[in-house]
Amino acid sequence: MKRLLAFVLCLMLLAGTACAERLPDEQLVTYYNKSVFVGDSLVRMLRNYIVNTEQKAHPDYFKDTRFFAEYSYQLYAASRETPSSSKVDLKYKGSDITLCKLMEKLQPEKLFILAGLNDKIGEKTEKGMEYIDKIMALMAEYAPDTQVYFFSLTPVTAKVEKKRPNLQSKWDAYNVELEKKCEEVGAIYIDIATDLKGENGLMKKGISHDGEYHLNDKGNAIWVQTLLDFAQSQYDANKWVPVDEEY
Repeated sequence: MKRLLAFVLCLMLLAGTACAERLPDEQLVTYYNKSVFVGDSLVRMLRNYIVNTEQKAHPDYFKDTRFFAEYSYQLYAASRETPSSSKVDLKYKGSDITLCKLMEKLQPEKLFILAGLNDKIGEKTEKGMEYIDKIMALMAEYAPDTQVYFFSLTPVTAKVEKKRPNLQSKWDAYNVELEKKCEEVGAIYIDIATDLKGENGLMKKGISHDGEYHLNDKGNAIWVQTLLDFAQSQYDANKWVPVDEEY
């Protein structure tokens, strides 16, 4: 009898797996409607890839997503309430603006942040966690209804790891702490590093723009796929309903 019950249970589990529904990409991408992406040159290059490649093939992709990214933008700058004369700030209608003030104006449903490489934050984990605490406190004041997401740091190439031994392990450790911090403060962590890594734990060959940690089109295509997969995971967990199923 026990064997029969076990057999039936296995069949039920297999059936559930077989029936798992993968949504079309056109639906998955709507997870990012009414969203804002903020960050440094990595986010800027992601935006350029989406506009120049993805949207040419799929005009509706990320059509309701806004990108604000500046070269050399830092997590420190994102944690400030007022602009800094010595640091790069975001731009809005031609003027410098801090993250919290931008979110106050836009009030997006979701905010996705990738920053920290210009702070060398992978080697200053404790300081990075302090910045995130400040960001979340400011968001609670200026845009309390916006859900905040933090992307992991990208991996480095073998070239960089050779010049700076153990840098990848430091970045990996930072990502672990970032995930913990997100759980603590009510943000959501998105791991983009894993899909960008090869078997050696470093950035896959052929996807770097500069031989360091910036991504070329192949790398950004992987990032977009990770975004779609994340949206699918939210659907599977009953945390999100696609746009055309909301009514």
